[in-house]
This record gives sequence, C-alpha cells and structure tokens, in this order.
Amino acid sequence: MKRPIKILLVTAITAMSLVVLLFVGGFIYFHYFFKLDLFGPGPIWDMHPEAWAQGEFPLMKYVEAKKGDLLVGSSMSWGGGYDGVPVGTNAFPKGLSDKARWFAVPMGRTTFILWGWNRSTVRAVLDESSSPPKLYIDAARTGDLSEAQALLGAPSGLGDAAMWFGPVAVEAPSTTGATSDATVKVSFVSTGTGDNQRLGACAAGYMAGEVKLDGQAYRVAVIDRNLDGRYSTVDRDSDEKWWQADALALDLDQDGQFSAMEVQPLMKAVHVKDAYYTVPDGSSSIRFEKYEPRMGTLDLGAADATLVAMSDKLYHNLTGLDGKWQVPEGRYGGERFSLSKTDAEGATWTLTCLGIGPLAKFEIRGGETTAVKVGPPLVLKVEAGAAEAGQVALNLALAGKGGETYSVGVQKGGVRPKPPKVKVLDSAGKVLAEGNSEYG
Repeated sequence: MKRPIKILLVTAITAMSLVVLLFVGGFIYFHYFFKLDLFGPGPIWDMHPEAWAQGEFPLMKYVEAKKGDLLVGSSMSWGGGYDGVPVGTNAFPKGLSDKARWFAVPMGRTTFILWGWNRSTVRAVLDESSSPPKLYIDAARTGDLSEAQALLGAPSGLGDAAMWFGPVAVEAPSTTGATSDATVKVSFVSTGTGDNQRLGACAAGYMAGEVKLDGQAYRVAVIDRNLDGRYSTVDRDSDEKWWQADALALDLDQDGQFSAMEVQPLMKAVHVKDAYYTVPDGSSSIRFEKYEPRMGTLDLGAADATLVAMSDKLYHNLTGLDGKWQVPEGRYGGERFSLSKTDAEGATWTLTCLGIGPLAKFEIRGGETTAVKVGPPLVLKVEAGAAEAGQVALNLALAGKGGETYSVGVQKGGVRPKPPKVKVLDSAGKVLAEGNSEYG
C-alpha cells in the first residue's frame, strides 16, 4: 500500500474514533449530569407491587376506584379533539359514525429527546350518534381500531354533558419504540361540546394497604398519577416536576379516610409526625426506612402561617402559630402559602397567597436559621385597566412585606363573604363613583 493511502486511512480511522468518543462522551455528560433521557424514558416495568414495607410488613393490593375518587382524580390528564383523523390511524371501528370525534390523550411522563420534549399519547374516538355514546381506544397503540371494544358512556356526575367510560387496559406508553407487556388500567371522561370538548384519562385504581411506622399503623395508597405503568419517586434534580410524579397518600390522622392534605408527590422521603423516612425508588417493593436529617430553622416572621413546600427530597406541609419551624436541610420551593387569624367570636379568617414572592425558592442549612420575611403589614394595591367602552376595571390585591401578594377574597370559616362595595374618591374626598365589586 502506498504511503499517502496509508496516511489517509489512518487519518480516517482516527477521525471516526474521535466522533464515536465525542458522541459517547456527550451522551454520558448530558444523561448523567443533566439527567436528560436522550432516547426517551428507561424501560417500562410491569408493575404489580405486592408489598411495601418497613421491615417485613405486607402492604399493597390493587383497589379499583369509584367515579370521583379523590385519589385517582389527581391523575386526570386531558387531551383535545382533532378536526380530522390522527396521523398513523390505519383502521376504524366497525359502524363508526362519520360525525365521530378523535382525541389524543397524554399518558406518561414528559421526557426530553434529541428533537425536543415528548409525551406519549393514546388515540381515542368518541361516537355520540348513539345513546349511550361509545368510546373506542387504541389500547395496543398500533393505529388499528378495527377490533376495539366499545366502551359505553355513563353519567360522570361532573356535569350534564360529562360522560364516564371504562375502565380499560391500555399498553404502557413508550417513546423508545420497544414493546412492553405492561398495561395501565385507565378510565376516561368526556366534557364539553363541539370545539370545546375534551377527553381525559385517569388511573382506574391504585395500590393500597397498611404500613407500620414506629409501631403505628397507617393506611397508605400509591397512585400512578402520570399513567406510565410504574410507580417511581420524583427526582427534583431532573426535569421531572411534581405534577408529573406519582402520588403517595398517607392517612396521617388515622381517621380511616384520605383527605386532600394527605396526598403528596411520591418523593425520596416522607415526613410522618416527628419522624422522617426515605422511600427508595423501586418496582415490585419499596421500603420506608427511617433516617435523621440535619435540621435547620425556617423563620417567616408571620404568625398563623401555613406553607406547603417541596425540597429536593421531600414534600412538607408546615402549619404553626409563630411561623417558625424546624425542617430538614435542602433546597426548597414554595407551592402554597396562606395566613389566618381567629377573631374574638372564634371564626378563622384566611388569606390565600397568589404570588408567592420570596418563598418561590429558598435554602435551609443544617444548624442555621433561614429568615424569609413575609406577611403583615399588608398594603392594598390597586391596578386600573380599561374594560368595555366607558368603563374602568379596578384590580385589587394585598401585598405583604416580602412582595408576595394575596387575594382580597378573604375567607371566614372557609366561606368567602360577599364582595365589598367600592367607592372612588378624588383628591378632595369627593365620591366620583361607587358600586359593587366582583370576584375574578
């Protein structure tokens, strides 16, 4: 072989090797440092959990939910209708009306792939030409609905036009192209009419049972809230957000019921009374393992405050009379905040925060106090804007000392009073206009 050809060949092989190394190195860098699923999510696990435990206590069994169940309602995901037939649909249900409407309903986590953000959807077609209406689902995700079973609608209790369908088993979503034996059992709800019609999917049931923590028994449930066919904890360092996460319900007050305040994202740790437990990610079983985090102090400088915040590890619901709490160290983001006060008659007045201000992001360090000043004194802010011809809209908000804003719709005993009357005065105190305000 002539020398120039050898040099060219060696150069080509070296260049190809560098390209491969750069590609592999780039994949490792983005995947492990930025936690991006470049080729879609990881393998879908066929999830049939038989036990969660602290020690060897059996826990889980599948419970089929009733319509309107609080736990599965948190998993509802809505999709809009199509003007035509979705791309990739290659066979229709038999006897389908030409007025039937097609939908694409999101199922699964939102993931980042090379060409952008992706969330898997399932095709469905709603035929309201008969009574009751019929819904057909592309349960195998093949585009072939010729043999799809007709799900008959029943009143959902969510409104006159809302109908409930199912449940039905749908193949677990995947953006990798790989096949899976896992299925997700879901129910569907249709609401609205015409161009405003939507179709939603929610988990048809959840895993439920009992767990013993420090000798105390608690009812517990876990919900596949993102409908991806598995139960997994949230990684706050990734692009997965809490509203995409699966949910954990713990009957903390041990009254035998799950309230909205007892449902939280399934995170890496959980707070139960005065103790903390890690919740390692798992497939067929998960354990609550007790741990003792380093604690710091959060001081809001506002009495009678309630704060719901998420750290990079756990979800915390903080309520207290002095606005000061001992909490595990970590990076937190506030989700909800409110102020309350009890009057001389025993009625509790509550102000709900609209713009959370400095509570949006804060950090707690072990052994230190983090002061985030919010709350009184409150200042009324008025913003004027043009409405209809000859009219001016006045928007009212209460601002706290941290720049956070509160709704003027204060609640008394959980009930919002009638909107206040409004007077507009000039600089001399003369009444220019007066009338009733309305809640927005």
